[in-house]
Amino acid sequence: MTEPGVEVTRLLLRCHQLQKELAASFALSVDEFHCITQLYFHAPCCVKTLRELLGVSPTRASKLLSGLESRGYLTRSLAADDKRKERLALTSKGGAVAEKILDTLSREQVTGAIPEGMNRFLQVPEMPEDS
Repeated sequence: MTEPGVEVTRLLLRCHQLQKELAASFALSVDEFHCITQLYFHAPCCVKTLRELLGVSPTRASKLLSGLESRGYLTRSLAADDKRKERLALTSKGGAVAEKILDTLSREQVTGAIPEGMNRFLQVPEMPEDS
């Protein structure tokens, strides 16, 4: 019997490889893939919240958001309650890509790569409202 830590490590490595392959199939970097999928679940949100979700620096977030905005995947607007904050949201193009990604992930050949009993690690956590 394999130790749980080894199985979790194998799962994480396999998930990372699947992310790279899936991102590439949509002509996205892994960071762009993460950004679009996080926005799908958490938009509208502010830049700070997205940075925390992605675990990237302000500089990396700025470059990432500029690139996705120029390609038509997301929009930025001023928050109604605080004009110093930008609100990020997916465009219809970005939403369509996110839905295609999720559809691909839900197909059996991808979910079949995840060992039985490990699905609990793939749940998307709820995030608190922007502060």
